Amino acid sequence: MRTLQIFSLVLAAGFALSACNHEDYYCDDTGCFYCDGLGCRPIEAPPRPACLGDYECTAGSVCTDAGCVAECAADADCPQGTVCRDGACLNPTEPAPTPTPGACSVTADCAASGVICVDGMCIADTTCGGAGCDCATSADCSTGFTCISGSCHADADICHFNAECGPGRICIDGGCTLGCDATADCPTGQTCEASICRDVPVPTGECVANADCASGQICVDSSCIDGCAADADCGTGRYCNAGTCAIDDRPHPFCSSDADCEPGHPCVGGVCRTPCTESAQCLRVDVQFNFCLSGFCATTNEATSDCAVSADCMAGRDCIDGICS
Repeated sequence: MRTLQIFSLVLAAGFALSACNHEDYYCDDTGCFYCDGLGCRPIEAPPRPACLGDYECTAGSVCTDAGCVAECAADADCPQGTVCRDGACLNPTEPAPTPTPGACSVTADCAASGVICVDGMCIADTTCGGAGCDCATSADCSTGFTCISGSCHADADICHFNAECGPGRICIDGGCTLGCDATADCPTGQTCEASICRDVPVPTGECVANADCASGQICVDSSCIDGCAADADCGTGRYCNAGTCAIDDRPHPFCSSDADCEPGHPCVGGVCRTPCTESAQCLRVDVQFNFCLSGFCATTNEATSDCAVSADCMAGRDCIDGICS
């Protein structure tokens, strides 16, 4: 009897070795394994990044209480240590995780910087660090962006002087805005105050999902915002910024290159400039550009500027055309 037991054990060991006599990888109900010719060792699911919502996971993966889990259609779509189970790459012995996509009512529910609540879900603000990202100082913004009035703006979209804004527009706190006589002169979303178009605060608490808003609108941070695919969808004085309509406060200068100007008058600061060696020369050409600054005629404000944005001024004052007013 003892001899028979020993023989059975030897046979079992021999079968196990013969089943793993070459390199192989396989999964069954007990897990995933890698065989190296000497034996089999278990392969666990790869580490998964922790997440608060789908916005923190890479494309092709979703957020769960087990971290970012890759989506799949077949086992071949999954990394070693996992198989495709109900569309998710999981280890055969791993319990099904609970999805945590990042539902929200307002952006504050998302509890993460650079995330906004859109259509009831937390999503990465594609402009974060850039246009529209919340900030306290410019250090909160990405390189090439400046914090103005609590929001990051691309440096290329910031004005310093009225000349950079184009006809009929005024540079206030780094943004170009229209002058006005009445609210009818301003784009939708602004009102006329002291001859300047100012933003009207967006109502909050209007919605949780897009379905709560009118056709063509999107629910962003509990406010119904006009959605868009192109600038033409937004109307006069507004443009399409990352899928929603925004007031167009970007500079629209008189010129963008020397080719837009007469020969001998280079484009500097959005204006075709007159070269000079002294201010008297400038006065004989245009009394508005009455200072010779860095070799070109400039306005008084350009020559005496004391601010770039309103944060450079005392409380209660705005930076208008480069001067605290």
